[in-house]
Amino acid sequence: MKTKTVVILVLVALALILLLQNAGQTPLRLFFWPIYAPLFILILVIFFLGVVVGVLLEKRDRKKEPKIGEEKAHPGAPAVPPAKPHP
Repeated sequence: MKTKTVVILVLVALALILLLQNAGQTPLRLFFWPIYAPLFILILVIFFLGVVVGVLLEKRDRKKEPKIGEEKAHPGAPAVPPAKPHP
């Protein structure tokens, strides 16, 4: 087996152990309302919220990066046109 496959299988096994050990009901206070759910459900919800936030931040950061061939000018630097090649 490849190393990557073994690592994935180990991580999945650890995740399953974590979920099975945390199956008990846990209260969560959301503002004024108590919510009772198995702890592993709350862990999964928080994990997926983190994934969504990470994806959204990644998309935001990609928009700020200059495109290939464009150079970022330093703030306050005068705009300089590209040099013309000599014949």
